[in-house]
Parts: sequence; structure tokens; C-alpha cells
Amino acid sequence: MKNLSLCSLLFLLFMFVTGCSEEPVATEAPSVDPTATSTISAPQESSTEGFTTPLFGLATAPNGNILVADSGAGIANASGVIEIPLPGVTDIAPIGSGSMWATTGAAGGEDGAITDTGQGLHQVSNGNIKLIANLFAYEEANDPDGAGVDSNPFGVASLGGNAALVTDSGGNDLLRVDKQGNIEVIALFPDELVSTANLKSLVGCPNPDFASICDLPEMIPAQAVPTSVAVGSDGYYYVGELKGFPAPAGESNIWRISPDASGEECGTGARSEKLFDGGFTSIIDLVFCEDGKLYVAELDELSWFAVEVLGGGVGGTISAIDLATLEVEVVASEIPGLTGITFGKDGTLWAITNALNPELAEVIEIPR
Repeated sequence: MKNLSLCSLLFLLFMFVTGCSEEPVATEAPSVDPTATSTISAPQESSTEGFTTPLFGLATAPNGNILVADSGAGIANASGVIEIPLPGVTDIAPIGSGSMWATTGAAGGEDGAITDTGQGLHQVSNGNIKLIANLFAYEEANDPDGAGVDSNPFGVASLGGNAALVTDSGGNDLLRVDKQGNIEVIALFPDELVSTANLKSLVGCPNPDFASICDLPEMIPAQAVPTSVAVGSDGYYYVGELKGFPAPAGESNIWRISPDASGEECGTGARSEKLFDGGFTSIIDLVFCEDGKLYVAELDELSWFAVEVLGGGVGGTISAIDLATLEVEVVASEIPGLTGITFGKDGTLWAITNALNPELAEVIEIPR
């Protein structure tokens, strides 16, 4: 069995792992010290006409247009107008003018079961959509991580018109899929022992409404839940983790994987390394800037559990990593509903905010 699910989070945010918690949902967000974090400056520009939501991936087309993966309806522009109907879309990666890769994720049933609901990689060209690979069928036939069938493709990066990289957050792996639909497991991401302290703090232990959480040991295994992949100028693949239940703080890793890796067991194989051994919370997106820095988007500093289960949180953070020194600079913080980032052709940093709320969801410019 996979770890505890995020309980049909695709309907609210995204679903990554099987099995659903029966804990009651808190009616109030956890208390937060308002002086504990810095705040994002007011955005200089914003634009929205009406997204369906939830919003996930964000990308820049070759012509400079900003594209949004609006899972409720399809691929939209920055104003919320659907340009390519594709419900369930989780991420997009432009190839050339009018063409792109797109992933569709899992839609969970009421019992939390993971079934074939259209998890796949698609190629979009001039408005036409072609299913390249059924990724649920691949997971069902192979179960690469051996933890039970679970597929939720969430992140995609282009390797050109012939292939793409996909992070399967349910399968805990990085896949390479070519345009003929051939699938190769590039890397598998391991479970890790993590602290339950953040989770217990969020629910306010001792708390009889969350007794099963309050009774957890100090440390339990958590799945990696890879959400994002970016290709560096060095040709290496960079993968960010959300980290599954118990939604620890500061335990999301960033992996650096060789482009010649195949079936790599991250953490033990020679073709992968932890660029960062933790240090981030609930990574949701990665993107490279033209200056070579790797930008990291964290969904929420209190973790996905604060957002999805408790309906609270303090907002997400965008940081820039200098890969030469591994120095991390916080660019912006306290961004509500942060799920995607991209750089425009002019170097402007754009981000999705309020990704779950159709009345507030928008794409904003992040000053830096």
C-alpha cells in the first residue's frame, strides 16, 4: 500500500498517494506567528478573467505567451481564456511554435482509490491533442517502485520534439517518454524517515479529534512525491520533492540526475545526488533562469497538509539557488496558493497565486 493519501487532492489541489485519511477536517486554520516570515511585495502587474481552477503548471511559449495548466478546463493563457481544452492537465512544456507536451493527472474517487482516469502524456500541436502514453497503464503493468499501483503525472519538461521527462508523483519516479510512447524509468525516489513534529504542531496535539496523528511515533517513513523537473544548462535533470505524509517541514529534497541515468535508485546509485538534503517544504515547481540560477517554488511553508487538510497555511515561497555556491536567496514569500512559476521572455518572473480559488486565481509578476 502507498502512504496516506492527500484525499482526492486533485479536486482541491492534487492527489499523490493511495489510501484516504478518515481524520475529520479542521474548521479553523492553525495559528501562525505573523512576525515569523517575511512578506511578498505587492505585485506590479496581474491579470485574470476567470480560471476554472485548480491551476498547476505555468510555462512560457516561444512567442512569449504565458500558458497555464488549468486542470478544471485545459491549457489557458494568463487571462484565464482556455486555448486548448484538456481537463485534468497538470503541467505543460512548450516545444516550439504551437506545440507542447502536456501531462494529465489522477482524479480520485470518493474512496480514494487510484484508477485509470486519464493519467498520461500528450503532445499538443496547432490545437490538436494526441495521447502519447497512458502512464497509469504503465504503472499498473510495472509498478517500478514496488509500493503498489499509483500514478499521478504532475510535472513535465521538454527534451525537444522527440521526448519529454515526466515526474509521476504517485509512482515516485522520473520517466522519459518518447513520441512513439516508449517509456523508460530514469530514476526512482526513495522513502525517508522524517519527523512528525510539524504535523502534530499543525493539528495542535494533544487533540482528540486527531488522536491517530498525535499518537504517531516521532519519526515515520515518508514517500518522496516528486512534483517537478527542470533541465539545467549542464544537461542534468533537477527534480524537486513535495514529500508525502506526515507532511514534514524542511524535508523536501532536490535531486540532480545524470542524463545517462536509467533505472537509477536515487540515494544509492552513482548517477544521482542530493543537491539539497532537505531544506525546503512541499516543493511544487522548479525553473531555471537565464542566469543559470535554479528557482524553487514551495507550496506552503507549513506544508501541503496545512493547505489541503486544514484549509490554512501561511503561503508559499520562491527561492533562487546559485548552483556554483549552493547559496539560497528568498525572492518572495507568503504567496497564497502558489503552484507554478515561469520566466517570461523579458526575464520577468511570473507565478500562480490562489490556485484553488476560481474567484481569486491569477498569474502575477514577482518583483526581484
